[in-house]
Amino acid sequence: MTRKNKLFIISLIIAMMINLIHINIFNTDLTPDFILLTLIFWFFKNPNKVSISTFWLVGLINDIFMGDLLGQYALTYASCYFIAQYFISKIILNNKYQILLYVFLIFLSAQIIMLIINLTHDLHYPGFSYYLQSITAIFIWHAFSKFKFFKLDR
Repeated sequence: MTRKNKLFIISLIIAMMINLIHINIFNTDLTPDFILLTLIFWFFKNPNKVSISTFWLVGLINDIFMGDLLGQYALTYASCYFIAQYFISKIILNNKYQILLYVFLIFLSAQIIMLIINLTHDLHYPGFSYYLQSITAIFIWHAFSKFKFFKLDR
């Protein structure tokens, strides 16, 4: 196994562990989906290595790991792969603030997909504070993009 494969697997395991922690401020869950954040980072870092099957398989494992409806994370992550695939050429050519906008759109679309799935299964509407997780994901992406390893190669 190469070094990048080990880093990819270790980062996904760490993201799954961090995903269990919930940050609640004023009774609002601000914890973004760290697994999706990790998958999108690795997709932008090395697009040939991470495929839709990787997104789908990690989503299916996350469904089992979180104990939620089987397939909702798999569908969401696969949809985010297609959105990221659409934005990949734009992301490589833009500056870091425009990259933040594209990453925000990917996370917002993931939350909308999850919301539609949950609303079709008679779960309650969480309100507008539900979308704060996308903003938290952008802050985390921006903070980590300061480090050399997390910069996207151009």
